[in-house]
Amino acid sequence: MRTIAMLGAAALAAMSVAADAAPTISFAGGTGTAAPGTTVFQDFEGYASGSWADTNTQFVNPTGTNNARPAFGSTGNFAAIRANGSYTVNFGPTNLFSFVLGSLDSYNSLNLLLADGSSVSYAGGEIIGGLSYASGNRTSATSNGVVTYNANGGPQIVGATFMSGKSSFEIDNLAAAVPEPSTWAMMIFGFGAIAGAMRHRRRAARAWA
Repeated sequence: MRTIAMLGAAALAAMSVAADAAPTISFAGGTGTAAPGTTVFQDFEGYASGSWADTNTQFVNPTGTNNARPAFGSTGNFAAIRANGSYTVNFGPTNLFSFVLGSLDSYNSLNLLLADGSSVSYAGGEIIGGLSYASGNRTSATSNGVVTYNANGGPQIVGATFMSGKSSFEIDNLAAAVPEPSTWAMMIFGFGAIAGAMRHRRRAARAWA
């Protein structure tokens, strides 16, 4: 009984290892190609152009006065987080999370949500790992491209909140890595072991009643 519970706990623990390990950041400026090993899960094409969501976030197609399409890799709709706005997306635990970034500004910020309940925040150039960039430039490869966050053995990434103090924070093609088959197997085994242990306890309780 104790062994089953321990195996289940070990399987769940495989999803988050070192609580103090922050994700590593890589930035591919001047490209719109999704990071290797990731699949796009949100390209904003399911929304009507001009529609709004979350807090002051608009899904738009054309470049406007207060927003600009990311210079690389963006087609159709993209999301523009307006002044004092935010956009939150949640997804299954993943080791890799990436998105297409447009005209990075100093007043843009990002909060990554991690599987252990903690979060990591980035502002301005921190979003691309502290690299130098042309703030607000709509065409520069230093402020337009694909940014990727790697859990790097720490807690997996389960969500992100994009925020902006002014107009706008432009993003497109949010992507994540699909869990390895071995990870899925361990998760299924762990949940099955815990469920089995709970059923056993209920039967034992009824037998003593």
